[in-house]
Amino acid sequence: MLEKGKITSVAVFFSLMNVIGATAVVALPGTAARFAGRDAWLVPIVSSISGLVVILLVTELGRRFPGKTLIEYTQEILGSWVGKVIGALYMIFFILISSVIIREFGELFATTLMPHTPILIFHISIVLLAAYSIRSGLEVIGRLSELILPWVIILYVTVILFGLQTADFQRLLPVLENGFSPVLLGSVVTFGWWGEVVVLAMLLPYLAVPRKGKTIGVWSVLLLSFILIFDAVINTALFGPEAARTVFPSFMILSEVLVGGFLRIDAVFVIFWMSGILVKLAIFYYAAVLGTAQLLNLSDYRPVVLPIGVIQTAFSILLFKNSVEIDALRIEAFPVSLYFFEWLLPLALLLIAIIRGFKPRT
Repeated sequence: MLEKGKITSVAVFFSLMNVIGATAVVALPGTAARFAGRDAWLVPIVSSISGLVVILLVTELGRRFPGKTLIEYTQEILGSWVGKVIGALYMIFFILISSVIIREFGELFATTLMPHTPILIFHISIVLLAAYSIRSGLEVIGRLSELILPWVIILYVTVILFGLQTADFQRLLPVLENGFSPVLLGSVVTFGWWGEVVVLAMLLPYLAVPRKGKTIGVWSVLLLSFILIFDAVINTALFGPEAARTVFPSFMILSEVLVGGFLRIDAVFVIFWMSGILVKLAIFYYAAVLGTAQLLNLSDYRPVVLPIGVIQTAFSILLFKNSVEIDALRIEAFPVSLYFFEWLLPLALLLIAIIRGFKPRT
């Protein structure tokens, strides 16, 4: 194995929550409201099914190929050449996801704290921090998840509770006034966030107790679903239709909260949220680095950390001009590509593995 370290069940639990939540908590409410209006709070209930399906597909594959990553067992299922092509496509997918994370980080940081600083500075800073954690090993990334995410969740939920003071829950009524179709459409568009847990296929071999992967994955999706439902309810009760016209509606709540009459809580939260984004980036960055090293049959993944980081940083600048373009891409192009990598390919791999007689070994 290229990676010698192991990660605990708790670290994987928080890592998976972070994979979905680090970007979803700030962007999903606005996207859901754009399609479902006051019924946006129903969207996470439906769209979280995507995460559960992907968890089940990935863990079933892991049971048939214990100790192997997605890149390794794809070649075993499909043969060396076809498997390497699919593996290379997944590496591009992980790099593109990382690029979006970097750009979202830069846009939000520049918007909320330092609007006059060149966005490239933020991109380079977070990539260097992520690269350092990756070179330190998977255990370090796991410890970061255990350390950071609980505090991010506590702070976020606490701040959202401040919104209850001025929330008008009449804005949630009537429920399903326009039928279920808008909710379904909003769910389809946001499936991709939940499906990002497909990255578990690169981490499962390094879980201290691999057989717990399914349970950990399911509970992480369910807990985050509850948080996002709560988030959408408060956003709608506070802003009504206005939430649909905002890229980061949750930060509209944060910007209104002062601690002690002078400390803006949104600045405090951005600092904590930045740490969560760092962990999410490190996970996808690590998946791209590890997978590339496995495709190239390298004995160590560290030599490709810097080249992959440069590519991701370049993509984050060249592919998007601003957060509006990211939002448009997420709605128009991402669903198709995400379904392919998060649903269709894992399902196809599992079916072919079953047909070829690969049985569960754990």
